[in-house]
Amino acid sequence: MNIRPIVTRELRSYLTSPSIFVAVAAFLFLSGFLFYGTMSDYADLSANAEYRRQMGFEVLNYTKHVVGQVFFAINLLLVFIIPILTMRLIAEERKSGTFEVLRSLPFSDWDIVLAKFTACFLLTLILVALNSYQILVMLRFGSTEFLVILVATLGMILTAAAYVSIGLFASSLTESQITAAIIACVALLALWLIGDIGSIGSMSILNRIAQGLSLRIHSEPFSRGVLRIDDVAYFVLITYSFLFMTVRSLELNRNKI
Repeated sequence: MNIRPIVTRELRSYLTSPSIFVAVAAFLFLSGFLFYGTMSDYADLSANAEYRRQMGFEVLNYTKHVVGQVFFAINLLLVFIIPILTMRLIAEERKSGTFEVLRSLPFSDWDIVLAKFTACFLLTLILVALNSYQILVMLRFGSTEFLVILVATLGMILTAAAYVSIGLFASSLTESQITAAIIACVALLALWLIGDIGSIGSMSILNRIAQGLSLRIHSEPFSRGVLRIDDVAYFVLITYSFLFMTVRSLELNRNKI
């Protein structure tokens, strides 16, 4: 089934939503502010050997201290921004009753879910593209390789796809946009912080599982320019799993009616 009509409809609705523009402005402001702070700190470390010794950095690593920090900050900011982008996708339509009208058209639940995911993911890519000046600055004034930036960007895209799928699933659970945003944000924060359990005490099976589920632990290698198959597979699996659970949530809701 051609999902383009739904994707186009969703993208148009984003352009008429004031909350989306507020979220985009907040993201660009905060990411720019953090980028400035990161570059300023690196400049201070580069210019002052005594300051480096006080900070414990005898030898500076541009990839670690700038590239890694910048992409880490963007991935963390998206934890709070993407729930705002996804909260309305299904919750708003269920509350207004238009979702049942959409279902009456020749679209399957998978068509609807994939279309809504695609629309929000495209918007996220546009949001990240607006922030691409940071990449140009890092390449122009730093000593990092283009391949490192490329891997870090790939990791950010895979991370964003996982975030969108989680937010879409949260939106399918309720008719309240605010509740959907809260559920998505809590779920993302939980998956982001769960890896810290593995750093406490011995490496038990529970700790290994916690680290294996951590969004942060799987996204950090990308920020260092390290491409690992297990990290790619993790984000692909997370994305597919939450899209599948979203479809199942819609099917269960249909059976209740």
